[in-house]
Amino acid sequence: MTKSSSNTNSDLKINTMTSSLFMSLKSGSVWVGMILTLVVFSILVNLGFWQFGRYKEKAEIEHELLRRDQSSVASLDELHSVGVEYWTGVKVIAELAPIADKYLLLDNQVFKGEVGYLAYQLMESETGIAVLLERGFIPAGKERSKLPKVSWISTPISLVARLYQRSVNPLSDRLYLETGRQNRIQNLNIEELGELWGKDIEPYLLQPLVDGWPYPQPWQPLPLSSSKHLGYAVQWFSMAIALLILIFGVLVRSFRRREKQNGE
Repeated sequence: MTKSSSNTNSDLKINTMTSSLFMSLKSGSVWVGMILTLVVFSILVNLGFWQFGRYKEKAEIEHELLRRDQSSVASLDELHSVGVEYWTGVKVIAELAPIADKYLLLDNQVFKGEVGYLAYQLMESETGIAVLLERGFIPAGKERSKLPKVSWISTPISLVARLYQRSVNPLSDRLYLETGRQNRIQNLNIEELGELWGKDIEPYLLQPLVDGWPYPQPWQPLPLSSSKHLGYAVQWFSMAIALLILIFGVLVRSFRRREKQNGE
């Protein structure tokens, strides 16, 4: 008799929960909530996988940069016959001559907490390859209207350097050139600069590896490291899991509330 009563109570409880579930599903707001939850969950998961994919890409690039840092130095003029697609980190030796009055100050740069410019100078190799040589970081003065003085290279120079390519800002990639002896620019658009100067300028920049260079030279070959992307991936996946836990908790509380109301 007791067993039969227990089975009856269990059946009533299951029927009550089932009834509560169907009543909840009949509500339009529940369907809207479920659809929104699935959309948000899908977005969070896709963002997580995207960041994880970026992590793997950056890890491969970092490995290649380490290999290039330990590799031998190549001639800049001979390097072009190899057909390199990704230039960052390649070390070269070059004989360069300055091209007169072709100077640039890239605005809004930060180095060790100080705001200033990155100075670049157009140089030419023995075989006529035009490249931008990084002179280094120049702190900005108190008055924006006054550009800092830079000690530009005036004679041919032989040096070892590493190449790098700056990432393109998808929101703003125009030069916004302010003309003068030292041209101030907001973005380093080499293609646009080549059109203005009437030169075919290579798509990379040279950062000298020379002891006693007069200006500091920031080295940040990648805007974000692989570990940063992995951290973002973990965050997105964690948010997706937290969303599922939250929704599960809301559903359980809703079922219990309806079960209590039906019991009364």
